[in-house]
Amino acid sequence: MKIKLDNCKTSAQAVTKICYNEATRNLNFRIKCKDLKDLKECVRIIERYNAFDYKKVNKALDYYLTDKESDKDIFTFEIAREGSVALYVYSYYFTNKIEQQKFESKLRTFAKETMADECHFNFPTNDNKEKKSDPIRLECRLWWD
Repeated sequence: MKIKLDNCKTSAQAVTKICYNEATRNLNFRIKCKDLKDLKECVRIIERYNAFDYKKVNKALDYYLTDKESDKDIFTFEIAREGSVALYVYSYYFTNKIEQQKFESKLRTFAKETMADECHFNFPTNDNKEKKSDPIRLECRLWWD
């Protein structure tokens, strides 16, 4: 079976197309997306998978995962397959827990609206930072069965 990768503009799109194709599927991969636009194209490639619906996910991505005040993406993303569809969202914060709470609230609402079965967070502590001025990386793993 030949998979057409002509329309894939990034490696994340090509890997998603190959790994979510029934003939060449890979149940365990994870790849960084270039930006939100790249992630949305990867989501569109997947289309549907059980409770995962690309239209709902892409609509929610536009609403919850852009910084509307600065008109700039403040998140980074990885698309994955861990048996089922998985998505990793990362952000950074420098100062206090307010940003962490906003991040968690946004992603929990995103998970609910997109019918994600799992929504897990990894928030390192200040103890893990080399310098107090270094940012802390916030991580959310979303998974749809």
